[in-house]
Amino acid sequence: MVRSFLSLHVEAPLERVRAWARERTLGAGVYLVPDPPWVSLYPEALEAQEDPQAIRAFLEELSQLGRALAFLVLAEEELLFLLAEGGKVLAELAQGTELGERLMAPSELKPLLEKASRMPPVSAVQALAAHFGLHPDHAALGFLDLLEAEEEGDLPEEVIYLE
Repeated sequence: MVRSFLSLHVEAPLERVRAWARERTLGAGVYLVPDPPWVSLYPEALEAQEDPQAIRAFLEELSQLGRALAFLVLAEEELLFLLAEGGKVLAELAQGTELGERLMAPSELKPLLEKASRMPPVSAVQALAAHFGLHPDHAALGFLDLLEAEEEGDLPEEVIYLE
């Protein structure tokens, strides 16, 4: 099965993220997964839209809480990675027909993104997540993956669902 997924992550306390996300469910569900110092967000509406501009806007807002990351993989072939802080995107890696080709990063991150650009998208997501101290499995999940786990009763207790 070919997967597409979106995951967002922010270095911030769970309660702040929960309060922030509660106002921004976009009329759909959002899963929150705490993994201190990170909280991962899986918004159903954004994943369904697959709109890079909407993801960028959401991440810029989220990054007001702390350093934030976004990973979008389309059909396991295209990749969008964004790093934002203080409301601004500081680094971006985009690859694929739909997403275009872009690499923008501060000099200290450029070699990391160049290396990731040569990897298959899911592997790149896991490598980038590990670099930032985020659990690689949390980065390579999406809303539909968590929904499926919930239906099968395999969702960890600490996962929070907002709608």
